[in-house]
Amino acid sequence: MYKLRPILKTYYESLEENKILGMKCPECADVTWPPLPICQVCGSTEVDWTEMGNEAIINEIRFEDSSVGGDYTFRKANDFFADKETPYCISIGKFPNGTHEFHAALYGINEDNLEKWKGKLPFVAPVHFIEMAGGFKAVGFKIPTE
Repeated sequence: MYKLRPILKTYYESLEENKILGMKCPECADVTWPPLPICQVCGSTEVDWTEMGNEAIINEIRFEDSSVGGDYTFRKANDFFADKETPYCISIGKFPNGTHEFHAALYGINEDNLEKWKGKLPFVAPVHFIEMAGGFKAVGFKIPTE
């Protein structure tokens, strides 16, 4: 039987050190973020930690008014963001060394600059650690400074 490792503890402790960890499979080289205990390509349980870096490639911006609908996960997560004032939207991207796309908060997008940034896709965005109300960090990204 497979012995589960304390994946969440290791992951969140690394975020406190401003380090983002994913999982890499030594058998097929698949790299997953957020980390999962089983390779999403070959099913191996021999995955191990790998650093993801401090920037990602943003491929899509989904700007929605969350009061009208939008992505429920982000509307729910927003209840726990310590900073509720900085504008953000949902983005789809991937880490340069990752093999899977992710959904994450992208900070700095608003109705005034949305079209400008959509016109720059894909672009590289630096990591923005999100302070959560529970006293821990989560991972988002921010538009790059010009």
